Amino acid sequence: MLDLNNKDSWIKIDDRHEEFVKNGIRFVREINDDSLPLDCPICKKLINCIEDVEMLRKENCCELCYDMHYFTNKEKWDNGWRPNI
Repeated sequence: MLDLNNKDSWIKIDDRHEEFVKNGIRFVREINDDSLPLDCPICKKLINCIEDVEMLRKENCCELCYDMHYFTNKEKWDNGWRPNI
């Protein structure tokens, strides 16, 4: 699997950008770009709407997991607990 979040794989190409080349495909991003995963770390479903993106940034899960698991377990969640799905 391609891990674009591995900082060691990226090479600085100028003051603002870095690149990663895999199988002849060149990926370019701004240095210190904070990318998000394509799927929810909890349920593994694809992030597919702006609400999912917002929840991913806020609580590191999709909106559905936030609604289903966060509210009923807020105190445990804030202490690091996550459901096993």
